[in-house]
Amino acid sequence: MTIKNMIKAGLMCCGFAVALTSCSNDTEAFYTVSEDDAPRILNDDLKSSYDISRDENFTMKILVTPVEYTTVRWYDGDVLLYEGNNIDRTFEAGSYKVKIVATTVNGKETYRSFNLTVKAVEGDPVVGNDAEARLQSPGDAVAMSGTNLSNIRKVRINGREIDVLSATSTSIQYQLPADMPEGQYRISLIDETGQSFGGGMVTVYGEAIVTKGDFMGQSEGTVTIPGRKLGDVQSVTVNGLECSIVSVSDEEVVVTLPVLEEGVYDIKVITTSGVALKFLQDGAVVDNATIKVSTIAEEILWEGSHSVDWETIFEDNALALKLKEIAKPRAILRLYVKRTDSEYAKGCPAVNWADIVKGGRDGSRGDKDITFEDTYVDFKLTAKSMELLEENNFQVVGHGFDLKKITLIQPSEEELWSGSHAVDWDTAWNDDGSITEQLKQTAGPGSILRLYVKRTDSEYAMGCAAVDWADIVKGGRDGSRGDVQISFEDTEVEFKLTKKSMELLNSGKLQVVGHGFDLQKITIE
Repeated sequence: MTIKNMIKAGLMCCGFAVALTSCSNDTEAFYTVSEDDAPRILNDDLKSSYDISRDENFTMKILVTPVEYTTVRWYDGDVLLYEGNNIDRTFEAGSYKVKIVATTVNGKETYRSFNLTVKAVEGDPVVGNDAEARLQSPGDAVAMSGTNLSNIRKVRINGREIDVLSATSTSIQYQLPADMPEGQYRISLIDETGQSFGGGMVTVYGEAIVTKGDFMGQSEGTVTIPGRKLGDVQSVTVNGLECSIVSVSDEEVVVTLPVLEEGVYDIKVITTSGVALKFLQDGAVVDNATIKVSTIAEEILWEGSHSVDWETIFEDNALALKLKEIAKPRAILRLYVKRTDSEYAKGCPAVNWADIVKGGRDGSRGDKDITFEDTYVDFKLTAKSMELLEENNFQVVGHGFDLKKITLIQPSEEELWSGSHAVDWDTAWNDDGSITEQLKQTAGPGSILRLYVKRTDSEYAMGCAAVDWADIVKGGRDGSRGDVQISFEDTEVEFKLTKKSMELLNSGKLQVVGHGFDLQKITIE
């Protein structure tokens, strides 16, 4: 009995029907009878992603029908990785988009695809993910930074081996051949023994280009557009509306956005010759880019690509210093993410492995689950966050996702109390404790406590936020208390909280003291 007939007989005996998902409708019940059949991939256990180390073999067996007339090929983009039903081989470190194509002798085909992440092992040479270094022009000198690079003697790009001109433990330099075709290629690092290590993807492109594919900005705010050879840029449009150009150089164009509602819009960059520039996004050259326009300020703190796993967390002490300088309690720290693991993905910003919101560790750390639909996850900073950042060790910890961007959204003004209370020395406004507790949890040094007021006394009006009659900023009392003069034109007065403020709030309750005005609202920003 032939293999073909054995399959047919087995199917008939078992009443077998296979339910699978693919581009070519593999869900239909079928019997294999000849080479004229459309091919089917029978595996029902394929996952969307797999993770291995570069010293492990990746093994998989693909079941196809009609088996006697079908060839199985494995591709990474346009590159053929393997031919055959049973793959059992190692891969260099990197991320692969594997496509399994089953083709019959009559040219009919079907396919399946999945992501394969191959991790470097300890001690391997590794180059960083700097987008600028990975965009390379034919003929240009290239410098790439990383770790364990001192023994690298050649790099391989598009099948060509190129001599490394200099190598240290943290960097390599080489010159890309002038006749290197444009395209996206995998780079390999070759050491003095000839062993080859994965270096990820590089893009060869010689024309003017914008080195970013997604932007953020505020309506009527400024946006910086980075790139190469941008000196001939003449106009930038968002949603078809022209932006005001602030400055143009080879490295960047700065524009002011037009009046726009919140939303995501197309952005186009046009040269003096009318050419619409392309954009670099996730290592690929693309024709279109977008900008997310918001009415709130979302400041980009870091942008790149970092694969987060329990053993490859993201760490940046300079970012911790930046957060200490500009962040306030109640600000939103936003992580832009892309889930990569099919089994689970979760994570959070942290300081020394303690979550940045409440300081929890291990089982009580505030890791958030990340779905395949999530593009970002938010964390609202607290007074505890400010304490943790003093340790200067900002991290993003977790598993199963790529970190793409970190932004900060400063807190908007939040109402704590509203009403009408006539403030005089004998009628101070006193909190019942609920607002004080809220401030202790969500405010901190740098927060703005704002009193909305209306002057009522013609002789004088003055007052301040206080705790036990000590001003909330410096703790002064009586003659040295920080009372603010209030005019008939004033509608609000502000008090910038300090470390002393938090000490006072931990020992008493919020008051508003003074004379000659009505208190109408209290807010925190």
